[in-house]
Amino acid sequence: MIDKAFFDNHIDTLKECVNFASNEIIKIYNSDSFGQVEKSDGSPLTIADKRSNEIILNSLHKISKDISVISEETFNDDLIKKLDETYWLVDPLDGTREFINKTGEFTVNIAMIDKKKVIFGIVGAPITGKIWHGSIFENVNVQNDSVEKLRIVMSKSHKSHRDKAFLSYIDSKKIDYEIVEKGSSLKLCSLADNLADIYPRFGPTSEWDIAAAHAVLSCKGGSIIKTEDLQELDYAKQDSILNPHFLAFRNESIKSDFLPVLGDFFKKLV
Repeated sequence: MIDKAFFDNHIDTLKECVNFASNEIIKIYNSDSFGQVEKSDGSPLTIADKRSNEIILNSLHKISKDISVISEETFNDDLIKKLDETYWLVDPLDGTREFINKTGEFTVNIAMIDKKKVIFGIVGAPITGKIWHGSIFENVNVQNDSVEKLRIVMSKSHKSHRDKAFLSYIDSKKIDYEIVEKGSSLKLCSLADNLADIYPRFGPTSEWDIAAAHAVLSCKGGSIIKTEDLQELDYAKQDSILNPHFLAFRNESIKSDFLPVLGDFFKKLV
């Protein structure tokens, strides 16, 4: 049974797993060779991705032999057609391009999905050693503050034409804002850490890219809303591992203040 006791019993092991994977990633990060190759979708793959994946899969198998694991590095399209109701969802190295470019902004991500919802997530930042974790069973003291100047977190490596259109729309509504640049799932973690207020995402992401940080954000009172119907983002889709466009909010007050205005942008331009 997956309940609070399950995560209480295993959180130390999960932290050790993330630390071990992070340490191995850093060893390769500091080496002269990443063993970089290109996957079929054009995205990069390194020795660090593979080594982190091995460590995580071994650890999760020891924790729960009966719970299946979906990982970016072992995924194929047939898997989403026969997903279990409950499973681990893993991105062993989110931000591989940031890793290769040596920006330091990459993460290790482990989530659990149950009945199409993310119920637990743990995120590690190998460079800083920081770990975030959260579950639906936690009671976190949420600060539902509003903001005068909106902090918008966006990709460190690129901004799409939709990102630029979104910022133009914000300008047209006379909303005072500043840009916070982050890579990988650190964008969502920055919301959980009160370093940013919203995260609009109009480019492609996979479920494993955001699930763990989604859980962390949720237990701090934040949310991720699909732009297509303004409902909370869910998982375990049987037609694609890709997420729809979404907008993440740091808390409910910010969501209430800005979603009505931003919703017009989604209707007209996205």
